[in-house]
Amino acid sequence: MNDEIRRSVHEVAEAMTHVNQAFHDYVEELTTMGKDASEIKTVAKNADTLKDSGHIYMSWARHYAGIGGDEASTEDIDEDEGRIADF
Repeated sequence: MNDEIRRSVHEVAEAMTHVNQAFHDYVEELTTMGKDASEIKTVAKNADTLKDSGHIYMSWARHYAGIGGDEASTEDIDEDEGRIADF
């Protein structure tokens, strides 16, 4: 693929990192403010879903751009708890 496509994929990956961090920060803010545990859990679950969806999207984007495989480790994933704690 050409450099513009590769650059664009990289920019999207950076944007996904920023939005994931924003959700993580928001969960921490809710926790600090003492918000209801069910509200925090819902936001955390939504953040995990967005992160997982973004991960899938970026894997395919890198594949189609010819950038290569996804080296991100999945060993920290706890199927019952999600991964918001290690966002």
